[in-house]
Amino acid sequence: MESAQLTSYRDFAEGMMREQNYVVTPAVYENFLRTFDDRSPIHVDAAYARDCGFAGTVMHGAILNGFVSHFVGMVFPGVNSLLVSVELRFLQPSYLGDTLRLCAKVTQKLDARQVIVLQVTFLNQTRGLTAATGRVHVQVRNA
Repeated sequence: MESAQLTSYRDFAEGMMREQNYVVTPAVYENFLRTFDDRSPIHVDAAYARDCGFAGTVMHGAILNGFVSHFVGMVFPGVNSLLVSVELRFLQPSYLGDTLRLCAKVTQKLDARQVIVLQVTFLNQTRGLTAATGRVHVQVRNA
């Protein structure tokens, strides 16, 4: 069943999976800085980040939260959904230009509130490692 055909809570089942690639582009990074003004040296000063043991300027973890928001609202479950909670554990840093694959699997349905629970994983395709894992609760409204 394609995402576009998923229009109500009953259309979802445990075990369903979807994936989407995201790229940490210069525009994503610059817009984040412009919007939130988090200019901690580890996020804006490559020399400082390298002195801290990183390969370069570390991207903000909140960028991944933004990718989750897009994924939930536009990809899976899609426009009939409302993000209720996000819990991400950042395992490895991401850097400018990295491609991240967000993999989501429905692990539970909470019928009383019409909420699905997604296990999410960000796989850094550029570096061949897991960038983050987490759990997302999404209320799915009927169309």
